Amino acid sequence: MIHLNIKPIVLILILLIISCKSAKLSSSKTDIQYQKEGYTYGIITPKDNGNCGWIISVAKNINYDPINIEDEKFVQFSLTKESIYFKFLPLRMKNRCKNASPIALVEVALTNN
Repeated sequence: MIHLNIKPIVLILILLIISCKSAKLSSSKTDIQYQKEGYTYGIITPKDNGNCGWIISVAKNINYDPINIEDEKFVQFSLTKESIYFKFLPLRMKNRCKNASPIALVEVALTNN
């Protein structure tokens, strides 16, 4: 008769399940983590008026005109109104949009909302 000790096997399975669940939880960033990494929260909205193709609204009176939104790595964020986190560089050029400062996007991530 073979006697198997089941306790170590059960312990290993429990640890494996716990580690998998904690890995899934840590893969989605929180608002605080994005802010610590230098991201800004905003809502990007496609517009249909002239040079002003998209606006990123950050606060009531803070809007940005992302001039490089059509670049390959950002174009996925230009199709519909989306909540995003983004990093940007301010640009010293004439405004294309009324009440929106021109920026160059550096990084963009969709929010988990």
